[in-house]
Amino acid sequence: MEDRYNQLTGTDVLTYRWIVPSESMTAVGELVVVSDEKKSIRYFTRVTGMHHEYESGGVLVTGFPIGCIGSDNIFRKPRTIPPLHSPVRGMDTEEISLLNMFMGDLEMGCMMSGNRLISEIPVGIPPSVLNQHLGIFATTGMGKSNLMKVLCASAIVTRKAGILLTDPHGEYATGQPGDPHACGLVHHPLAHVGLSVFTIRDESFARMHGLKPLKISHSDLSIADLGLIFDLSHDQYEVIHLLMPFKTDEILDFFIHDDVESLPSHLRTTAYIGNHQDIAQRVRSASPDALRLVQRQIRTLLDLTSGFVNKTESSFPEIISALDENKVVLIDIPGMSDAAELFVLSAISRSIFKDRQNRFINEGLSQTNGNILISIEEAQRVLSQRSEKTGIFREIAMEGRKFGVGIGVITQQPKNIDQRVLAQMNTLIVMGLADRQDREIIASSAKHDLRILDTEIQTLDRGEAIISTIGIPFPVSCHIHHFEEYLNWYS
Repeated sequence: MEDRYNQLTGTDVLTYRWIVPSESMTAVGELVVVSDEKKSIRYFTRVTGMHHEYESGGVLVTGFPIGCIGSDNIFRKPRTIPPLHSPVRGMDTEEISLLNMFMGDLEMGCMMSGNRLISEIPVGIPPSVLNQHLGIFATTGMGKSNLMKVLCASAIVTRKAGILLTDPHGEYATGQPGDPHACGLVHHPLAHVGLSVFTIRDESFARMHGLKPLKISHSDLSIADLGLIFDLSHDQYEVIHLLMPFKTDEILDFFIHDDVESLPSHLRTTAYIGNHQDIAQRVRSASPDALRLVQRQIRTLLDLTSGFVNKTESSFPEIISALDENKVVLIDIPGMSDAAELFVLSAISRSIFKDRQNRFINEGLSQTNGNILISIEEAQRVLSQRSEKTGIFREIAMEGRKFGVGIGVITQQPKNIDQRVLAQMNTLIVMGLADRQDREIIASSAKHDLRILDTEIQTLDRGEAIISTIGIPFPVSCHIHHFEEYLNWYS
């Protein structure tokens, strides 16, 4: 029976089967080559399943072909099948080099073949796909923060795309608080040319680490972003919609200096005395209770953000310029609440998107300006199907790619992301998901067929990922670099 080992026993176009000895160390996710020696075609195959084969006493292995190469040396999708009893073997050096040519410049780790790390194949995604949106799906403790730091470190080196990242925990800039051995992006040897950090921390800390103060002006804001901070009633949303035609700095000035209790309504004949006649006229028909609540919320918001929100000073031009230069821009806002973080990210994202949109219309912005990725942690907060708090993020998800702006959706709960948004994502990074519904949702949205990798996804360990992107012709198993070790390579 030994002559049946490592030879095909059955095939169809998308499923190969062969038997290996019971003591074999074959693992799910392993890459092998099936050789059609008569036609000089090699079929690259990924192990997707195994079970005992009682007749031979071996293990029956199931594989999925990821591509094939013939005598013309062109890698293509397999539309033929190898003959029965074709030999199955591991990849040789030349075949490893062949797969290496498909990897992009934004390096994140090394390819895995089952339990084996193939250090000769660094795995990276092409910067050109970032405007087509990226999803990172990981349960707690799988290494998502490390992955984001490695991705940003690669972007600092390559300078082929801009990345915007907000950090409400204070871990990305200088390292995990309380860990003396942890490193942050400021420790990257090329941080002085490829990284810009804007912070709300005190001046002495910022000066010590070379950080810039974050400043947001009233004109940078949108009245619609109140919905990111507060749970608004229908009447309050009506007030927001009435105010949308006006500039935000004028709206804020109106609510700061005027008392809505004294505003004339359609039932009153008193005249409004103030500097914002148009706004007063516009909201006179609104619910007085809703107006009072909106005024109170605006004043509360400005009090909470008084450390970095002001009338005129803005960091946004410098942020946009840094992203145009293909830098990583980190918004360091430790201790900020979830709602306030989204408020800041929404304001910055809107400014970036509108700038790119205006330049595209007025100057014919081309892709040579470089793509920008705006990452959103816990993205289900603003991109769920039923959420009213979508704001600028959904607009970018639907229209951003034409202007070179993509969204990085980071979440533990892909099933809670609007399916229309998931369908826009051409790059998915999966770092282990226990929930079957989550896996099914991702599989139905991916550009590659991830359903066959369900077993492999369930067995991913910390720091391991499946990467599916239009820039690589097959899903890749990857062991993500450890950030601190990755930094040492550039020291």
